[in-house]
Amino acid sequence: MDGERSVKENQMNSYTLSDLDDFLLCKILTGFPTKESVRTSVLSKRWRNLWLSVPALDLDSSDFSDDDVVMGLVDRFLCSENKQQLERFRLKYWAYHQFRSRFKSCIDAVTARSILQFNVENSVDYDELVEMPPSFYSCERVVNIKLRRVFLDHPESVSLPCLKTMHLERVKYDGDSTLETLISSCPALEALTIFRGANDNLIDVSVRSQSLKTFKLDCLRWTSEGHAVQIDAPRLESMTLSDHLSHSFILHSIGPLAKVAIDVRFNVEEGVPLGPDNSSKITMLREFLTKLSTVKEMKISSDTLDVIHDYCEMEQLPQLSNLSFLHACFQETTWEMLPTFLESCPNLRSFFLRLNWDPRRLVDLSSVPRCLQSSLEVVELETPHIIYKKRERTSIKGTSSKMKLAKYFLENCGALKELTVSRSFSYIINQIMSIPRRSTGCEFFTFPRKKQL
Repeated sequence: MDGERSVKENQMNSYTLSDLDDFLLCKILTGFPTKESVRTSVLSKRWRNLWLSVPALDLDSSDFSDDDVVMGLVDRFLCSENKQQLERFRLKYWAYHQFRSRFKSCIDAVTARSILQFNVENSVDYDELVEMPPSFYSCERVVNIKLRRVFLDHPESVSLPCLKTMHLERVKYDGDSTLETLISSCPALEALTIFRGANDNLIDVSVRSQSLKTFKLDCLRWTSEGHAVQIDAPRLESMTLSDHLSHSFILHSIGPLAKVAIDVRFNVEEGVPLGPDNSSKITMLREFLTKLSTVKEMKISSDTLDVIHDYCEMEQLPQLSNLSFLHACFQETTWEMLPTFLESCPNLRSFFLRLNWDPRRLVDLSSVPRCLQSSLEVVELETPHIIYKKRERTSIKGTSSKMKLAKYFLENCGALKELTVSRSFSYIINQIMSIPRRSTGCEFFTFPRKKQL
């Protein structure tokens, strides 16, 4: 019996790719770029045209020395007798004349094959953008779309009922309504990423979706020209905003316990204080911050805190009652507002504080916010590791401020379980270890994470 089992096992182990049927072979080749699939045509007569039956067309023109070869492969694939549905279409190209003149027919043929994943990336500047044909708006089975440096005309109608993920990078639009219509006409859209380019023709970015869960906006523009951003997505769970130029951000609705990363300046020039005469800007900030009051996790940049610092001189921050995790980066001119900001986070549990300079200016840390006394369990402190040399002697500045900062949390946090400090604190570790801790269960760590006894 053992001998028979051994023979069967050897037979099973001796199977090769050639023993698989064409359907399985094509499924395997789906995971490779089309260039690799084409190479298999030299293996045998059976493999000669097998690549034409692979349900994926994935081509990068930089992999070929001649653009005509690329378009030849596209034409041969799309004109073959095999008209099966496509799982993936990816075309990365340089929008030269031969692509521009044949682009529409190529996209029309692809969309007719019930595409699932659609990816078109142009590698040249805006002067050479090709226009997506109307058929693009009617990919009824597509679930994933990625477009880079193409032109989108305003659609007469949009039918993308299955689309879940859309990535738009440096796309140029016919107008504001083009993007708004595209987004609002995707009833299943869950993840949206917009990288704004220098010439996208947009004044207002309007994101209105009842299904959207994840949204990321990254602005690469050079001028603002009164640009605004509006977001109305009641199911939004994650939002990232990185835009220093748009002057207005209006949150109509987001999810009640969302995670947000905010790096915006509201077009407030750095070094120019936000004064009482900016009533419209102050109103916009009040409404923006109020809409963020329900978020659960927040990462906020030093530039945004710079604007909020000026805002706090005139109005009180709204309470962030649901906020349990905060990652904040303070500048030297704004870290005096640290207690004020923490006072607006009564139920904060984890706090990552990053100072983007070596703190040499002492600030008043006598105020003890409620979260320090009752809820804060994890604190991480990070400052740059800078060593100054003067007259052949090495001195490290900022010692008093760093000690004061560590002392502030150790002496006031009643529920603190972990305090972690960066490498820049290494020369005062012993002094920090000797600070009395209000929370007897608090453990002390350093970066990289190493427990201190």
